Amino acid sequence: MLLNSNTGKYLAGYSFYARNLLVRLTGMICRRFVCGKFDALIFEKCSSVHTCFMRFPLDLVFIDRENKVVSVHRRVRPWKIVFGGRGAVAVIELPPGAIDFSGTEKGHIIDFRSITRDKGIEKISSGAILLSDSNYGN
Repeated sequence: MLLNSNTGKYLAGYSFYARNLLVRLTGMICRRFVCGKFDALIFEKCSSVHTCFMRFPLDLVFIDRENKVVSVHRRVRPWKIVFGGRGAVAVIELPPGAIDFSGTEKGHIIDFRSITRDKGIEKISSGAILLSDSNYGN
């Protein structure tokens, strides 16, 4: 689970790390977010991404070594190249709307180990931000 420590809202509940070469090369090209199973792709040691061959827009959150947000990019359309900026060492690819829902901004801290289920923490409602099949051009 990925929690924005500053707002107390979740960015993602079911994240996946892009650690092997094939996953890093293809990213979200051959995938799509699935409600309750997969809602974030994390690239470590990565300061830029492309959205070539994508079928839908992405929200992108670039973080530094201390998990502090360096930059946010909302609803990045296909066929774009995005640079995270100075200090970016990882990027989180999210469904469009996740950044706005969680209130994530530059300077916020992302908690990668969060399992909080308190009433004070608002978890992402899967229907609120995940794409439906109609958003994929199907």
